[in-house]
Amino acid sequence: MRSLLLVAVVGTAIVSADPATAQLSPQGVIGAFTRPFRTMLGHFRYHSRQRYHIARRAQADAPPHEREQHLGWTGPAAWPTAFEDVLGYTFWPADYATQLRGRGFDVIADAATWAPRPPRVATTGSATVEQSCEPINASEDWPAMRIGQTVQLNEAQHAALDKLKGAIAQSIKTIKADCRDTTSASPSTRLEAMVQRLWAVRDAGIFIRAPLKDFYDSLTDVQKTSFAMKPPETNVDNKAAQDTVERQYQACAAPGLQSAEMLTRQIEQRVRPSKDQAAAMDALRKATSDMAKLLSASCAQVIPADPVARLDAVNNQLTSINYAAMSVEGALNDLSAQLDNEQKARLDSLGG
Repeated sequence: MRSLLLVAVVGTAIVSADPATAQLSPQGVIGAFTRPFRTMLGHFRYHSRQRYHIARRAQADAPPHEREQHLGWTGPAAWPTAFEDVLGYTFWPADYATQLRGRGFDVIADAATWAPRPPRVATTGSATVEQSCEPINASEDWPAMRIGQTVQLNEAQHAALDKLKGAIAQSIKTIKADCRDTTSASPSTRLEAMVQRLWAVRDAGIFIRAPLKDFYDSLTDVQKTSFAMKPPETNVDNKAAQDTVERQYQACAAPGLQSAEMLTRQIEQRVRPSKDQAAAMDALRKATSDMAKLLSASCAQVIPADPVARLDAVNNQLTSINYAAMSVEGALNDLSAQLDNEQKARLDSLGG
């Protein structure tokens, strides 16, 4: 039922999208809030697989303060700060839009092609347990503490914030309940695990929506301005402004598109498909390319003005990522079904 609903939601989004956006042409997209390359991605060449993985692993292994990490590992292995990014974008888009809105096919490619080791935690006996959702320097007061520092709240507003805080805490527990170590799993299995964890993050966003709306509605108009996001002003007749939007869009979309290209290249190099398997390989290549283009559309979307609308937008983005991941997983499984045992072994060792 969930799969049918997902296809319907994404299908509607595709049909209703602006043709220019659907074709990845940013011309005429005015007021789009775009982002530059992430620092991690800005200084390496995508043609180097080794440098790519070093950079991606460095991002995952970076100290929490460098990743603005407050909630520990509350997301899939390829995006460990997913739920924190959702909350940060909901309240403070100026701080979190760059790291959230650009997430798309890179998450899928990372899940399929490499497996970052989850943090080690205390064990029983001599066995070391690894849990990818174990809190690392997690703060039980975030983001409520920062919200309280942003606006002065009265007693009723504090009560509404406490309810939101409780919903966030419960959501974190639910996300962490799906701990799985996928370091030795096949690419298809890692994709499946990523989808399940990202569903948990999206469900958490849905769960906190009602208390978020209650809290936001309790604020005065002046207090609400602290969480407002005004779209950038752009002169539609200014060619220089249009060129800037186009460059920003391409910078935002390029990592995901190149991640799709690299994913299919690595798989093809591993399995070395025969002529009889070429059609399945082409189908996988088309699926990855189409899904990367679909996800890059988030780069051209205007950031909603209020927190509730931003939460809805990011929940839709998570839905699109999962739709794309399931599409790639299906094409990957179709290819795997045509491989011999040796080819399957090489494919399954990808990222191990």
